[in-house]
Amino acid sequence: MIAVLFFSVFSLGSFLLSASTEAFAPATGPRRQSLIRLHNSATPDDHPTHHDQLIWGMTRFFGNDMVDSDTKRFYYACRPFDGECNHFHFPIRDLAAAWDASKALEFTSNNSMQCQGIDKADILRIQQRLADAIKCTLTFYSSSLRPIDLGMKIHLHEDILMEAPNIGHSALLLLGLCNNLRLSESNEREEDSLEIVDGLTQGILSMQIKSGAFAIEFGKEGDNHINGIEFFPGEAMLSLMTVRELSTANMPDLLEEFTRQAILPAMARAFDFYSNYYNTEDVDINYNIWQVLAFAKYYDALHDNQTTKREKVAKYILNMCQEICQSRSWRHQLARGQSFYINLETVEVACGLDALAEGIRIAREEGDDDLAKLFRMNAVNALYFMKWSQDQVSDSCIVGRGGLGYGGVQVFEQRLDVTGHAISALVKLRDLSVFLPP
Repeated sequence: MIAVLFFSVFSLGSFLLSASTEAFAPATGPRRQSLIRLHNSATPDDHPTHHDQLIWGMTRFFGNDMVDSDTKRFYYACRPFDGECNHFHFPIRDLAAAWDASKALEFTSNNSMQCQGIDKADILRIQQRLADAIKCTLTFYSSSLRPIDLGMKIHLHEDILMEAPNIGHSALLLLGLCNNLRLSESNEREEDSLEIVDGLTQGILSMQIKSGAFAIEFGKEGDNHINGIEFFPGEAMLSLMTVRELSTANMPDLLEEFTRQAILPAMARAFDFYSNYYNTEDVDINYNIWQVLAFAKYYDALHDNQTTKREKVAKYILNMCQEICQSRSWRHQLARGQSFYINLETVEVACGLDALAEGIRIAREEGDDDLAKLFRMNAVNALYFMKWSQDQVSDSCIVGRGGLGYGGVQVFEQRLDVTGHAISALVKLRDLSVFLPP
């Protein structure tokens, strides 16, 4: 059964934008004209122009500089000064690149970008390059899936990862697939494709232990839920809530009903464990970020008659967001408006901003105006910081324009994930009418 799934999932008639297997189209002859949906929907009081230019710069960096035209796979890093782009073996970040790129593609396809001087042919070219790279990346990692206990639960195979498979790999593959389902142009979905999504979801759910925590590494015995707790459980829970949200909203056949019904109880058990862990253990700021992203979706899924639970989850999220604002990079670097360690601190600010956008939204929903204003002030400061970071790559550089993370002390490269984390945050803030000011 599983062997059949490996090759059928990426017929992708419904899973992805129709990404071509031919060479990338030049700007003079773009394909897929239907992708551009640009129109002016902003009210006179809105001013998203500078904000959208920031997002477009990052999107163009992703699609123009960081896609290998020969392999249609994402580069991991580039060196703006000498024009080098390099592949490195980081499966987690490679999967995250496909997920981030799908968010950029979704934004440019479905929103009204307010940017000046952008050639529509260039937009189409970037959209196509992103679609092709997303497809190739997700196809590669879905080409080898391994069943758990001979059942329908699956995870990625160590042979293709060249490292031990963990719930983070499954989560990021699932997140990438879900985002591309949103971009699908057809309501037809093949049964094998649905089994892949359901199998990955079941695989993650199978890793929850009695305490409510998620074990990290597949097939590992003993204490297996602490190493990587800052990242992987949050990624896993975010993927569970994302696939549940998608299946509940408009794709009811995406998950088996028993799989969908298992997610919220699993999240309730996980909340008890991870909120207690946060209050009793010494965690770093990455823990806060991924926990906020995951439990913000859990907060949204709780019904109005679950007021007490919603209040507890909101308090947990808002407390972690306040701590993000007090972290070293946010408290000190944003106050200075520049950074000496730009790669490290830009990614900390970008990831934190993604979580802080959720904090703004939930503070508003909870009626906490003071926290909403605090988070908004920090978010605007972070937007200025990102614009400064983006401007470190001059027009004279061969590659890297629009990307983040270059400059400072002895930093001569741009990692793709630094820019990728920022795209999601900026799109969320735009939806909240929190813009980079003119």
